[in-house]
Amino acid sequence: MRHVVLAVFAASCLVSCESNAPYEPANRPEQIEYKKVRLDVYPDDVRKDPAHYINTPVAWVGVIRSTDAQENDYGGKISADTVFDHHYFDWEQDTDAAGVDLLVSPRGEGSFSCHWEMRRKDDEATAYSAEKFARAGKLAIVYGVPESVTADGTVVLKYCYLRILNRSHFSTNELDYGRLGLEPYHPIGVQ
Repeated sequence: MRHVVLAVFAASCLVSCESNAPYEPANRPEQIEYKKVRLDVYPDDVRKDPAHYINTPVAWVGVIRSTDAQENDYGGKISADTVFDHHYFDWEQDTDAAGVDLLVSPRGEGSFSCHWEMRRKDDEATAYSAEKFARAGKLAIVYGVPESVTADGTVVLKYCYLRILNRSHFSTNELDYGRLGLEPYHPIGVQ
């Protein structure tokens, strides 16, 4: 009887503990872009050989450093220039009850940027609204194609799609890892 109780307890612990699942794009446009990209191309690869990756669709995860938005007089659009700090991501989402969806590594490969546009959903939307939506500290999954590398080493992506997540949906201080398959995962503070 004791073994049965322990087995039931262990099984309930496994169910209540966190579990990981493959990353799920949020909507149809993101699904379309996700199917096109190479997840094994990183900013340092592009910095070393920009010409080789000029037509290669990528998806990079980054914490937003800054966003500068402008209202366009034509077509009801707002355009923005955003700079990101790249972070390694294992393309899995955490499905535990704590509410953190993405466990992103605190490390990455420097800065990247993109110019992107959005349509106004209402007449009240302003450039300030866009800057608030994509404000510093939020996480973005950026789908794009490398265009160039600036003098300071920032990789510029041609925008294809962008998903922004609030701080409550990601963490950069739980797991430390590098490029997929090259470095082991370990909890922050444990070597």
